[in-house]
Amino acid sequence: MNGWPHAVYFVSVTMRAGCLVGFFVTALIYSPSSLHAAQPEETLLEEINRLPEAERQARLVSGAKKEGSVTWYVAMNRAYAQDLINAFQAEYPFLKVNALTASGGGLLSRVLTEHRAKSYQYDLFNTRSTTINVLKKADAIMRYRTPYRRFLRDGFYDKEGFFNGMFATPMVFIFNTKLVSRKEAPASIEELASSKWTGKLGMDNESYDWLAAVLDYYGEEKGTELAARIGNQKLNVRRGPTLLTQLVAAGEFPVQIDGHHHEAIGKKKSGAPVDYNFPQPFVPVKSLIPIYMSSRPPHPHAAALLADFLLGKKGQEIMYGHGRWVSHKNITPKGPDDIGDRKVVIPSPEKWGDRYQELIALYNKLLLRQ
Repeated sequence: MNGWPHAVYFVSVTMRAGCLVGFFVTALIYSPSSLHAAQPEETLLEEINRLPEAERQARLVSGAKKEGSVTWYVAMNRAYAQDLINAFQAEYPFLKVNALTASGGGLLSRVLTEHRAKSYQYDLFNTRSTTINVLKKADAIMRYRTPYRRFLRDGFYDKEGFFNGMFATPMVFIFNTKLVSRKEAPASIEELASSKWTGKLGMDNESYDWLAAVLDYYGEEKGTELAARIGNQKLNVRRGPTLLTQLVAAGEFPVQIDGHHHEAIGKKKSGAPVDYNFPQPFVPVKSLIPIYMSSRPPHPHAAALLADFLLGKKGQEIMYGHGRWVSHKNITPKGPDDIGDRKVVIPSPEKWGDRYQELIALYNKLLLRQ
């Protein structure tokens, strides 16, 4: 198997939001019970995870060499994913990573469709942790209690073992410094409802976690009222945080209200005319991005090696280099871009996992005015 090339095959998938909602509803109505029966692959990896470290690693490598490849459904910036895959393949040159990239919603729909059809094609999948209940009810993911869980920050993993967080994304106000000075830029979430910002704010069309954080912090009555007022601001809605940040840098509109922290850092370092503020009174955090293990992975040993790499220090340091707020508790950022001791609100996977359809509908109504 050592002759495998260091190639990565990317495929892009797009799916309409309406289809996504349909898939969620279908999954919730027709999926099997949330009681999880372990599949042979889960039992296999549970057995391997109980072995001493060196023996465990040898078993995984031996099995992965026979499998030869691993399939990862990637909801991540393609260039960032490529950095991780290149490093992984350098460490395991006998493995080829087949990566399929798309939005988290598009990939979630694909995963649910595949499992209903009993067509098991992927090994690993990353998307928002708020999808965990949908995936569990569909029996699409399994527990993976890797020893690397002991290095994760509190709150970046669940008790059962279904999700192991790679990173979370603080959401900030990104502004064009040629159009808005730091003194003029919005500092608080409440300030976004001021008439001063009508027609000047940009927002992603799927920023559901932003709304969940607002509702969690303010309470649902006050949070809904505030979100509705912001939704009346004639928002410049686009698809994708990277595109929005690019448009702010180009002067299309002055401010992005749900900008990703690492995007702001990257653009600023590149010399683009942008800066950012951490919102007050709290920083909304895009829900944890875990690495999920398929309940029927075609390449279980290789999948375990890739999951361990993404959760281990090497993979986490690469993500930290991308500006991510990573899960590894021994990697702590310093300097002006450090979130520090600011109040952060991470949407609860348990709460919003059960109410995900409601959250999507509320977001569309309050902020997209649909």
